[in-house]
Amino acid sequence: MVGNKLFESLDEILKEHTRRMIPMTVLLVTAGCAALANTPAQDLAWSRWTICRARASGTDIKTVQLDGRISFVYSGAGDNQAMLACLRQAAKDGPALPEPVSEARIGTGGSGGM
Repeated sequence: MVGNKLFESLDEILKEHTRRMIPMTVLLVTAGCAALANTPAQDLAWSRWTICRARASGTDIKTVQLDGRISFVYSGAGDNQAMLACLRQAAKDGPALPEPVSEARIGTGGSGGM
């Protein structure tokens, strides 16, 4: 008899816990999906990168921060300068983004950076 009441009590606790967890789970999943979307600044940075990438083929993007700051690596100093110049030119034709950050790709002998 005592065992049955204990199981009933545990069953009620489990049901209550489940009832409370479902809305929390839905909220967390929804928030997680929203975090996957780019900010408008990131979208702008990516569109500029896509255009400029053709002019500086020795570059690879590392990150685009929430504020639109691009971080990239380059193989040669010429690639670095070409990308920076292209991104600066693109900024003249639209909203400003933070200055990009560049670094030489390890093992390529690229020099300079920002």
